[in-house]
Amino acid sequence: MDIRRNHRDMSAAQKDAFISAILILKNQTPSILRPGQQYRYDDFVQIHKNSMGLGNPISPNPHRSPLFFPWHRILIRQFEWELQVVANDPGITLPYWNWSMSGADNPFMDDFMGRDGDPQLDQRVTLGPFAFESGIFGVRIWDGDEGIPMLRRNFGAAGSPLPTAPEIESAMNRTPYWSEPEGWENQMEQMHNRVHSWVGGNMASAASPNDPIFFLHHCHLDYLWEMWKRQHPAEPAISFADDAPRDILDATLIFHPDIEPAPWQRMWKAGQVIDTAALEYRYDFNDAAAIRRPESDR
Repeated sequence: MDIRRNHRDMSAAQKDAFISAILILKNQTPSILRPGQQYRYDDFVQIHKNSMGLGNPISPNPHRSPLFFPWHRILIRQFEWELQVVANDPGITLPYWNWSMSGADNPFMDDFMGRDGDPQLDQRVTLGPFAFESGIFGVRIWDGDEGIPMLRRNFGAAGSPLPTAPEIESAMNRTPYWSEPEGWENQMEQMHNRVHSWVGGNMASAASPNDPIFFLHHCHLDYLWEMWKRQHPAEPAISFADDAPRDILDATLIFHPDIEPAPWQRMWKAGQVIDTAALEYRYDFNDAAAIRRPESDR
């Protein structure tokens, strides 16, 4: 059983192994979707771009939908599995970022996720393991057919602040899972959008997995889903609009259009991924009493 934890609780060796596996997937692992044109990491970028209605769109679109959480659960779990395989290290797991920039919660360090973009260089990330100058992290997928090959960030420029602890706590008290516009999922997906906007650069695009912080961001969302289920055990773990098809939990989650190869062999139904145990992972809930405690209280 894989155990996911907050990145602040990882050792330096665990962080190094995680970054090294990302770079192997980025530079050495062949693509399944476009062999010879990109690498396996880029396939995940392409999948997400398609899911946003660009490139070769998939249907149904999992965004702004009750399927948002189960669909992204499989996307990041497949990414996690592939990191383990390419690094030959089953101990690698996805960490999560709790959207705080305080002290050890800040993932944007030179030895981990790298820094903000340089405003003198078109917001290019120039420090950290994903800096273009290192020669080992180039962007190959864009919302359009072409773009610049450098990872870009622009913290806070969009004017949308990161979600605060009180905002998260308020959302976590909401039920049911889906109820437009005030349900738990509906509110949480809006917070998710704010984080993408706050990071800016590549994260503010449909090709947002170009920035590795995407996976820490979505791992935190997945963690919050587990937390919400614990807080509301009498609530269905997932719910849908009243007019949704009755067999929607038996619907296959779609990750590729018919004109593209399947990105992985196994197919998943929405109802099969509600329980993390079915996917052989769980979260370290040592800090579950507080979603995001002030640094002074730790």
